[in-house]
Amino acid sequence: MLFAVCGCFNSCRLFSTAFVFCPYGYFENLATFGFSIFHMRGNRIFIQDWIAHHTYQKTNEIDSYYLRVANEINDSLSTLWFEEQETNDLIHTDALKTLSIYLTCYLEDVIAKTGIFAAFRTIHTELYNQLLPFYTDNDLTDYYAEDINSEDIAVLTWLFFSERNPHLFIDPRGRLIQLVTDLTYSILEEHYEIAPENEKLKLEYVLDEGANYFEVRNFIEKLVATNYLTAGEYNTNLNHLMQVAEIGRYQHDQNQLQQMVYRVRDNHFNNYRLHLFALKASEFVAEVIGREHTLYSIVKTLGNRINSFFDYVKTDELYVHVKHIGTKTAFKIFKDSIQQFVEPTETLSFYMEIVPWNDAWNLSGIMTVVNTDEVNFDLPEQYEMTYRIEALNGKDKSLKKTEKQLKDMGKLFQSEHKAAVAFMEGKDVKEFATDFFKKYQQKYPSKEESPLPESNLDLTKDAKVTVFFNPKTGLEVFGGIEEFFPLKNNDFVEKGSQNDVPYARYFLNLLVEDFFPSELPKYYANIFKTEVDKQFFFPVNDAVLDFFLRFYKRGTYFLGPFPLLK
Repeated sequence: MLFAVCGCFNSCRLFSTAFVFCPYGYFENLATFGFSIFHMRGNRIFIQDWIAHHTYQKTNEIDSYYLRVANEINDSLSTLWFEEQETNDLIHTDALKTLSIYLTCYLEDVIAKTGIFAAFRTIHTELYNQLLPFYTDNDLTDYYAEDINSEDIAVLTWLFFSERNPHLFIDPRGRLIQLVTDLTYSILEEHYEIAPENEKLKLEYVLDEGANYFEVRNFIEKLVATNYLTAGEYNTNLNHLMQVAEIGRYQHDQNQLQQMVYRVRDNHFNNYRLHLFALKASEFVAEVIGREHTLYSIVKTLGNRINSFFDYVKTDELYVHVKHIGTKTAFKIFKDSIQQFVEPTETLSFYMEIVPWNDAWNLSGIMTVVNTDEVNFDLPEQYEMTYRIEALNGKDKSLKKTEKQLKDMGKLFQSEHKAAVAFMEGKDVKEFATDFFKKYQQKYPSKEESPLPESNLDLTKDAKVTVFFNPKTGLEVFGGIEEFFPLKNNDFVEKGSQNDVPYARYFLNLLVEDFFPSELPKYYANIFKTEVDKQFFFPVNDAVLDFFLRFYKRGTYFLGPFPLLK
């Protein structure tokens, strides 16, 4: 069963400034990291199609063996046909070929013990105290973590189709997933005892415990950009960003091209969150190498980039010393991570993008001189940087203050509307927001004077508007969803019509559509839990709901807390 909604894309802000780059080498060979484009011909999978999903280019007999397995799966899956056209559209020829390779890579992973799916399972267990999504451990009576399992295949198949069709919700227990699982498992089971171990692949995914910064960084990107579980979405999104950045414009200038490629790749590496639990690349790779690895903690935190404003202090043999302007926290930046660095002869302030490394920091992105009027700590991004920097020092004063503000605002909103949502026409929103923040200031006076949040919303006067109090960000305004909420305070919905409300469909709309923040479907599933569970494919417990929120809302799942009007 599928559920379709419209899709939308969020815009992003790009800096236009001077660049100072750390000397990376990994962008010199783009094809190595998934930039080569391949097309499968006919209904057969060829060796070049198989090897495109690996880190190496020279094939051997083991690759030929797994290629035969992939073609067996493809032949079997090619017999599938569904009456529902939307389901049938998912299983077009190229999709099934890629899926066949993907599921064969799972067999290769288990045999070689490369740890890709094991990492997924470890993370899920840590988050939810259950081995797999959609299954309780009581369901897994015949499950063996060291072997291949039909439940693994079902989860992987759901991930495969859901990542490639983010506008759809696919029932993880539906016929599509079950049939693919049954057909694939019967083939993989035949090969499990005799399939050869791909030692070459395993070696590619081993990180030297004495690796330096660039080796660690390259390893993380290599693994996340080539393994079957994450490579598809990671490279698709990176290629999209490359196109948006119009990299081709710089082909005539190799220096500029190299800089732009690095800039896009570095932002993607540090900012992109996978569908897998909304993890960053470094967080997933850390679980692949394992907690016993010497570099585990360094790998896991390498994506924790700080983008903020700093005052220059001094330079010594190893470090450039700076101080964060907002918190006055001192930072040591490895001097050799800043290409062509020249010690300043005057007092300067910088905008810098830095990542943790070996009890200090490396430049990872841009470093540019800024004037005083360019320093703005009122931006949401800088709120987050302040919280993160304070946390490094074992402090959370700013975070606790903001959390209390939001908690108090939420109490006030709830007391006035008996819900976290209110309904009105567009012409009333600005006045509503102003009155709300005035009441908040009166009820919870502060010693610090702060201006009321300003609204730049452009709403049609007679638009039907839903105002949602997001506990992470404050007031958020949405149009077109008023009918989702048959509540007493909603004059837009006829009273007594609750029996006809498609609660599950509305919940899925809020869940799958990027435009809505993670807290909105979470709130909806809680206030209408009985109704949603009755109509949904299965009861949505807290673990499954959180798994879905991380998957579909990876961009907003960790957002906040910022008390703003959006």
